[in-house]
Amino acid sequence: MSPSEEPAGPALLELTGSARRRLFGIIFSLLGLLAIPYLVPGLAWLRPWYPGGSYVPFWNVTARQQAERDESEQRKQVEGFEELALSAELEDEEGEDSDQGEAAGAREAEPGAAAAEPGSPGTEAPPAGAEPAVFPEFTPHPEDTGKLAMEIEQPEALAHYFGQLTLTELKVPGAITRAGQWGDSVLGGDGLTHALRQRLQARFGDAGHGFHALSKYSVGYRHRGVRFEDRGGWRSCEIIFKCRPDGRYGYAGVHSSSSGGGESSWSTSTKSPGDKVSRFELWYAKAADGARFQVKIDGGAPRVIDTRAPKPADAVEVFNLPDGPHSIEVKVTGNGVARGYGVVLERDVPGVVWDELSLIGSFTQRLDYQDPAHLAWQLRRRNVDLMVFMFGGNDVQRENDDLKTTMRPYENEYTRVIRKFRAGRPEASCMVMSLIDHGARVQNSVRTRSIVPRLVAAQRRVAEANGCAFFDTFHAMGGENSIARWFQARPQLAAPDFSHPTAAGQAVIATLVYRALMKRYAEYRERMTGQPLPALDVYSESEPEPATARTPESLTAEPSRSDSR
Repeated sequence: MSPSEEPAGPALLELTGSARRRLFGIIFSLLGLLAIPYLVPGLAWLRPWYPGGSYVPFWNVTARQQAERDESEQRKQVEGFEELALSAELEDEEGEDSDQGEAAGAREAEPGAAAAEPGSPGTEAPPAGAEPAVFPEFTPHPEDTGKLAMEIEQPEALAHYFGQLTLTELKVPGAITRAGQWGDSVLGGDGLTHALRQRLQARFGDAGHGFHALSKYSVGYRHRGVRFEDRGGWRSCEIIFKCRPDGRYGYAGVHSSSSGGGESSWSTSTKSPGDKVSRFELWYAKAADGARFQVKIDGGAPRVIDTRAPKPADAVEVFNLPDGPHSIEVKVTGNGVARGYGVVLERDVPGVVWDELSLIGSFTQRLDYQDPAHLAWQLRRRNVDLMVFMFGGNDVQRENDDLKTTMRPYENEYTRVIRKFRAGRPEASCMVMSLIDHGARVQNSVRTRSIVPRLVAAQRRVAEANGCAFFDTFHAMGGENSIARWFQARPQLAAPDFSHPTAAGQAVIATLVYRALMKRYAEYRERMTGQPLPALDVYSESEPEPATARTPESLTAEPSRSDSR
């Protein structure tokens, strides 16, 4: 070594044998301490992680206890939803036709859900000749008083519907209470609406399946409780594509036409409800080049309907049948074009109808494409008592577009839609159901998309401003990140796209809505005891189609970029 060189010191990271032993001892001691909560059940609350859970530092006891309390509540909630879904699946297997395909959520077996019999509490009609007829005392059913996941807001907006529902429960002749539910793919397959229909019909009476499109306009269009076959020959025009320059899309937003050969058939179900029909209606359009519809009932002689007329107009052909099982065939014949909107299968007995009016892939704003006068006639002719809207799932796509910083465009769109519908049938009640949770993958977890709570808040504001009741579906199912928990539930309640409920999930949503609706109905009945009963609201055949039905203020709402979608 030269004199200028200094002796090399020991390596900085070199450990002596004694130091290594001490270091390994400390590491093993820490691992042992971390393992103790997994070996001793009583110390489970100190575990830093468990399967299916999220990491919380074991030394942050307060945060851990709060996180576990939250997760415990969420697990209990999902377990409750799982029980509802299992019950619904069992009932659906027992009550659904074998040829109806995959199971959907049928009604849950609830105490007091059996069809009301004359003479039972709360169902006796007032004595004949009693003047004035008043609301009798009401005895709540068990499902009217249970704990709710979410209550309906602005319930006063449901007064007309509840009044007509009262007449139905009292078995007043001709008291058919109808609801129409428009929505996007969350209604697809008739799962949610079918479950609601079954629950309400089990309690208030089966007045039939209700409205059905004339053709299978979408691969996802399928109704439960009725057997339907589209035999081809139709051209379908959905409102979501803005394919009718005249804006005449019909009650369900679907226009079906044929230049000949279009054919469809309907048959009643083999099980109740849905096994009887006493009135069949064909809803169609007249035009100068109209062709003919040929209708056969139970294979009998055809009845021909000529759709030619000097100018366009809407019409309904009614077939009165013996109350029971039937099959109906509709076929287009002759020259020209036959145009139709759908059919109705009902029973002329006191009961409930809940129409499924899904528009898969639809933005909320699409419903504004309806001609107002045409829509008004359709709504009045259907004599709908409650209009329910459940949209927003497709508007989630706009979170980085025109809805990135403000919800004003969406609120303006929804306002115009609701005002147009309400102008067409101002007597009817109105209810907005929020969209469900929609999730997106963020690293290794699924989180609620940021626009969802903002859309829910906007929908609540629109409902309140336009005299509609509001049901917060998003928070009813668990709020933030609930779609991930629904996906993990067994049976599975959400689809892998984290945007749609499964059939079991639809049944759970229907149960939550039904219970909330019945609680508000019970409150209404108790509050109205001794008050005069409302008049039975029925459609008069003498009502002409209006020349106009412009909605006050609806055409002055601020336009938005999405109006051209």
